[in-house]
Amino acid sequence: MSVARLERAYDVVVVGAGPAGLAAAAVTAGAGFTTLVLDENRSPGGQIYRAVTTSPVSDRAILGANYWHGAKLVEAAELSGAQIAGEALVWSLGRDLEIGISHAGAARMIAARRVILATGALERPFPIPGWTLPGVMTAGAAQSLLKASGLVPAGRVVIAGIGPLLWLLAAQLLRAGARIDAILDTTPRAAYLRALRHAPAFALSPLFAEGLRLMREVRAKVRIIAGVTKLAAEGEGKVRAIAFAQAGRRAGRIDVDHLLLHQGVVPNVNLAMSAGVEHRWDPAQLCWSPVLDSYGNTSLPGIAVAGDGAGIAGALAAQERGRLAAIAASRALDPSAPVPNEEEVR
Repeated sequence: MSVARLERAYDVVVVGAGPAGLAAAAVTAGAGFTTLVLDENRSPGGQIYRAVTTSPVSDRAILGANYWHGAKLVEAAELSGAQIAGEALVWSLGRDLEIGISHAGAARMIAARRVILATGALERPFPIPGWTLPGVMTAGAAQSLLKASGLVPAGRVVIAGIGPLLWLLAAQLLRAGARIDAILDTTPRAAYLRALRHAPAFALSPLFAEGLRLMREVRAKVRIIAGVTKLAAEGEGKVRAIAFAQAGRRAGRIDVDHLLLHQGVVPNVNLAMSAGVEHRWDPAQLCWSPVLDSYGNTSLPGIAVAGDGAGIAGALAAQERGRLAAIAASRALDPSAPVPNEEEVR
């Protein structure tokens, strides 16, 4: 994805080549604006579609149809004429829309008339006793290795934590031939009760049926231990076991070779915060998120945020947020710009 030459200035610079960034770039470049997409990874796709155009995983069923959808976004962005630069690390963003990057072994500044931050999400830190032992890693890191390199953890694997990624990763690893000895689910019982009020609406979503299929697939092959309240990785020199406790029940211990931890994801707001964008505390998602209007515009003129960096909503929502931010950026540059109908995007 790396480009041979970067210009000194662009109409639009998009930071992040995930679903939001790719969708945004396709709109602005398609409207005739010079557009540059910067991403720290070698190839486009972001985290959710990591290495989608270069993955060595040949059996498409392993990662699932949703993953391979990302190739269409990459193709659309490339066909639009957007310039995509891989292995480009963005280290500063000024209020004058000057962007500092490291690319191709050199540091440089790039000017933009509009900036769209599509920096995605980060895994929430999940510190437990022993979490720095070799053999302990995040679920997202394990998934990245599978997507980019076709690698799966060897030996006895336990996945611990909360959230849908646990089930998706477990299914993908099982399909790829990995052994999973158990899933330690730390979801509080009270969380299920709080979720009940959303059940009627969620039942109508195609994600509901997809989630049930994943859970059935995994439950048929893996021991699920629910109600886990305490975790501790044990071992000398590397992880050897995971000790756990359940509410109202006795403690347990499972021998492991690899422990995968996950406690959900939060918006990656590092660049937006360093630029001075106003943020607010989200009491529902327990994280900071940028203060935005309906198009993703921030408190700083010319800077917008799209995708999960604006608040966790998933890949499909990220695409639409990217398009809305791009429509607004295009109209700000030229009110007559040929952009999609925003009502169709919404």
